[in-house]
Amino acid sequence: MIKDTDASGNAGILSFIQALNINKTNIITRVNRIGRVNRINKIVSSVSKPFSRFSTEGKIGIFGILCIILMAVFAPVITTYSPQRITGDSLEPPGFGHILGTDELGMDIWSQICYGARMSLTIGLAVAFISGFGGGAIGILAGYIGGYIDQGLMRIIDVTMALPSFPLLIVISAFLGPSILNVILILVLFSWAKPARIARSQTLSLKKNSYIIAARNYGAKPFYLLWRHILPEILPVLFVLVIGISSHAIVAEAGLAFLGLGDPTSKSWGMMLNHATGFRSIYFTPYWQWWLLPPLFMLIFLLLCLAFISRDMERILDPKLKIKKGF
Repeated sequence: MIKDTDASGNAGILSFIQALNINKTNIITRVNRIGRVNRINKIVSSVSKPFSRFSTEGKIGIFGILCIILMAVFAPVITTYSPQRITGDSLEPPGFGHILGTDELGMDIWSQICYGARMSLTIGLAVAFISGFGGGAIGILAGYIGGYIDQGLMRIIDVTMALPSFPLLIVISAFLGPSILNVILILVLFSWAKPARIARSQTLSLKKNSYIIAARNYGAKPFYLLWRHILPEILPVLFVLVIGISSHAIVAEAGLAFLGLGDPTSKSWGMMLNHATGFRSIYFTPYWQWWLLPPLFMLIFLLLCLAFISRDMERILDPKLKIKKGF
């Protein structure tokens, strides 16, 4: 009887321990699930909070940019034909087979629009990031170091900003030859001066602050001061400049391509405008309605989206503008 009682007691203890383990596992699972939900909520709130500060035009600009990016990324999925192949009759009007018609060679215009978005975004972003952040880094270093380096950089910036950019772009592009890499390098050459100048002026004012002087007196290295104190203050200004430079680069690339100085092997919106206006009877026939207007509309739409985003980002990142402009 004693053995039976002990055995039943041990079985009860074991079942109680197993129940505790099961409850512990359920509690851990629920805690992990709650932690994942909280992390997701934090991510959603961190994205939605800045987005809510944009105006209606800014939200439209963000939505438009996202649509253009998706169109460029998923171009092989949303198009039926290759932009480099003849897939229809010459100057075929919009229809079921070709929703935007074809050009004089029989190439699908909708495919050229989608793949042309890749070219415009690639050139715009490449030029903006290289000239914006590269020029900003040069300006920060020159402003912090000072002396002859700062003076020499300022003279170079003055000369670069005084030169007529677009005529020189035409001359240099004609000299170097039509190439995407050449277009990017030429645009960077004439776009880095403004970010460098603004970053230099911001650095000159920031390095006079008392906390930076105190940190320097306590032995803080220049790299630490630049990375932890000066760069975070200048980054918002550089982001706004990057958007403006991307708009300028897209317009300049379209202008060069329109003049026939772009890469003839690439399908960009500027090259589409060049081919359309080069057709002699384009204005005396209805061909301009589906050949000239779509790339022109996409180019204007992209520039308007970038302009709306740039305006709102400048307002959000610079609180002084709320007082000056009454936002």
